[in-house]
Amino acid sequence: MIDYIVFLGICVVATISPGPAVFLAIKNSLQSGTKKALVGVYGNVLAMLTLASISAAGLGAVILASSTLYTAIKIIGGVYLIYLGLKIFCSASRPINEGEETYANVSPKKSILFREAYFIGVSNPKAIAFYTALFPQFINLHEPVFPQFVLLSVTFAICSFAALMAYVFVAGKLKIYLQKENVSLWFNRITGGVFLGFGVAILSNNKA
Repeated sequence: MIDYIVFLGICVVATISPGPAVFLAIKNSLQSGTKKALVGVYGNVLAMLTLASISAAGLGAVILASSTLYTAIKIIGGVYLIYLGLKIFCSASRPINEGEETYANVSPKKSILFREAYFIGVSNPKAIAFYTALFPQFINLHEPVFPQFVLLSVTFAICSFAALMAYVFVAGKLKIYLQKENVSLWFNRITGGVFLGFGVAILSNNKA
């Protein structure tokens, strides 16, 4: 019971800490509204469950053991974050004319929001390492392993969902202020810069 409480505490801290998923959820809430942003949250939660399944299958250890495979995942994840950051940043580089459609004022389809969130989550090398390193610490090998993996995975997914929804809700409440022209431009610049920073940080870290 104590071990589970410790795990729950780690999950809460890990999921509320600002990262790519958090900034994406905030951006989606401001750009597409709370209901559409929820689709992105589902995408991230599914990514977390996917990584948990990979860890349960033992593939996470294989990925970490293979420097080539791990590096490839880091490069793909880093490049995608840089691409997304440039996309957002460039949308804020000039004023929006009336009737002009740009990434900043056009709400993407739900499928796009879902894919973005899922890909950012599942290609995060730190998340892969997190699951692979953390889960075994809370698994009792003297009891059935599968139910324990399910409990830990669902716990983390619920914490992730709750944290992202909290950010989405707060962003939705502040939307009227953040969508003012000058504020919106600076928000997109900052958000784009954050994604660029995350991508560069991943690519610049050569440790497998």
